[in-house]
Amino acid sequence: MDPNKANRCSVWAAYFNLRMMPHGGAILFPITLVTLGWIASLTHDGCDYARLTGPAVQILTGSSSIPFIDIGMSAFRVPQFYPVSNSWRVAYSSECREYSHLDIIADKAWVASEWLTFSSIVIGGTVMMFLWSGTCLTLRKNYWKSIGVGALLACLLQICSFVFFSTRLCHTTTKTFLDFQAGREIELAETGASSCSLFFASKCSIASICLWLAAGLLILIGEYPTPVPKLIAHDEDERVAMVRQKYPRIRTKTNTRPSSKLNYESKQSGPHGSLA
Repeated sequence: MDPNKANRCSVWAAYFNLRMMPHGGAILFPITLVTLGWIASLTHDGCDYARLTGPAVQILTGSSSIPFIDIGMSAFRVPQFYPVSNSWRVAYSSECREYSHLDIIADKAWVASEWLTFSSIVIGGTVMMFLWSGTCLTLRKNYWKSIGVGALLACLLQICSFVFFSTRLCHTTTKTFLDFQAGREIELAETGASSCSLFFASKCSIASICLWLAAGLLILIGEYPTPVPKLIAHDEDERVAMVRQKYPRIRTKTNTRPSSKLNYESKQSGPHGSLA
């Protein structure tokens, strides 16, 4: 390897204080919380965010016999009827169906929920990467606090993404797509209103909220993990001094060696000089 390149790499490593676990093991707990929260926010297949019941089911499926469907922000999944158990069940191995008129179904709350979810995933992933860099780089105290703020911001955005449940599709009383598009609603005396309930993806979002909240509070309220100072020896004397400081027993042994050698030489020479 080129000596100039090696010297340049050593300079950059010394500048960034590059080493393994400079903050100790205390940084692993918030790393675990943030990483699990980020994974939980990604745990979905696009059509399992909420369970829709009511007249809106007929709008999407065209059938009045289907009691519910699982909807997401980009697709939905229709259950199947099993005569043996006389019940409707969802086969999660089946593919999701895309919305035929997403531009009409998706209102402002729907679009806002999509952007808020995306923003929380991006910010949560950025926080996770910064924390993982702390396993080999030294994070300053202001950076450490900024990471905590970022975790709380990702948590807040994920909470705001639940505005999805206020979309018009989750509260409509109409049964036909034309009436839904025209904005006509049926009297509640004739039919009940549609409703959306928490399902797999939204429950995973709640888990990510709890994990990011715990990580953010731990970083902001907890004590800053002070990095262990890195000692760099510029010559052999400094290296020996560092070893003696770290291992006092070695220092004691090295101090006793010269005196024992002098005693041995004095015994060989005798009281009147050398034996020779």
